[in-house]
Amino acid sequence: MAENASSAITLREFNNRIKRLLNNPAVCNCWIRAELSDVNVRGGHCYLELLEKDERTGATVAKMRGIIWANRFAYLRQKFLQVTGQELRSGMKVMLEVSVNYHEQYGISLIITDIDPSYTLGDMERLRREILARLKAEGIIDMNKQLPFPTVPQRIAIVSAAGAAGYGDFMNQLHNNAYGLQFYTCLFPAVMQGKETVASVPAALDRINLPLGLFDCVG
Repeated sequence: MAENASSAITLREFNNRIKRLLNNPAVCNCWIRAELSDVNVRGGHCYLELLEKDERTGATVAKMRGIIWANRFAYLRQKFLQVTGQELRSGMKVMLEVSVNYHEQYGISLIITDIDPSYTLGDMERLRREILARLKAEGIIDMNKQLPFPTVPQRIAIVSAAGAAGYGDFMNQLHNNAYGLQFYTCLFPAVMQGKETVASVPAALDRINLPLGLFDCVG
């Protein structure tokens, strides 16, 4: 016991050893693929978790805390929004440039310095095709073409995530139109990112169809 005590180091010294080991080019400025979770913006900084899930079971196989500091987040947020039309949110598949960061009190996290919006855009297109394939398989993809369409559709059902930037823009354009037309809208919430999208959007369409004849169109 006394021999061990003589060679023991403090916790802080041990943490400093870890920090020095992680100061390695192999874990700096690396591009990784991950899924976002628990996205939270506070004080201009963006705090989130990065996940990797088993494609077959959906089980989480890797997890790491991530941070985008405020001096970088404003730029990356705008860059991502311009390409995808979406805000960063949980469930999105992303490609990020990261460097490992180790803090003696808070442990390991990843500092995010860049993002490739085209990767997320590609995943969004894949999900869109999966939804279209499901609608086609269920024989409902052409049902809209069989319905009469009013000259001015005013009763509009909307399928969207409530906080989506695109939803906000659509509502603004609709209700502040230059012709003073009145529209009556109803939101049917759906998950618009991640693996749940393929099931969520058709489920929203089913809910819209229940009150038959209530809406002129779906947006």
